Amino acid sequence: MAGGLVVVGLVVNLIASFFATGPGGMLRWLVAPSFALVAGMVLALIDAAAPKPHRPGRFDVSVLIAIGVVLVGIGVGGFAVTAGTEYVAGYLTGNESGADRLVKPVAKSGAGITVTVENVTYTSHFTRIEVQVANSGKQAFSIPIDGTTFTAADGTALRADPGKSSWPSRINPGGSEHGTITFKGQLPDNATQAVLTFKSGGTTFAVSGVTLSK
Repeated sequence: MAGGLVVVGLVVNLIASFFATGPGGMLRWLVAPSFALVAGMVLALIDAAAPKPHRPGRFDVSVLIAIGVVLVGIGVGGFAVTAGTEYVAGYLTGNESGADRLVKPVAKSGAGITVTVENVTYTSHFTRIEVQVANSGKQAFSIPIDGTTFTAADGTALRADPGKSSWPSRINPGGSEHGTITFKGQLPDNATQAVLTFKSGGTTFAVSGVTLSK
């Protein structure tokens, strides 16, 4: 029964991890094992309440052993499952936690378009850039990110991964939209200046002067 409790606890832990919010956030790390721990304890108490043949007056220590196994199994295995789930989900989606390296926001305007770089986050495997695009013109437009690059002064360039990015399909006249562009890898550690360049056919739109902290 104790082994079954551990398995149930781990399954509950895995399910609970998907309902906690925020990649790498404290809530995700605390809710899943706590939920699994409570579930495991309830199952252990149910098992303890079930009638079992035993000699009168003899203390049944199997319940304590079962609870101890549940605690160890959920505590160690639960965090391992949660950490593994976090790692895989973050790598597949690009939605990993990291550190903001942007010193200050920088904007570039032209032809009724204003692009503002608001955040540059380095994660374990990716560079994630938060961008605001404003349309002061009279017509809606779209900016494809297939050819978008993030380039350091030494020529090192990262190419956008549209599949791991979240980007608006169009920006309406007088409106603005936020988007996230994800690049595989990072620029060199000593890179303090970079350029975000959008490319569509023969047209380019570059946001220069993106200052990064070391």
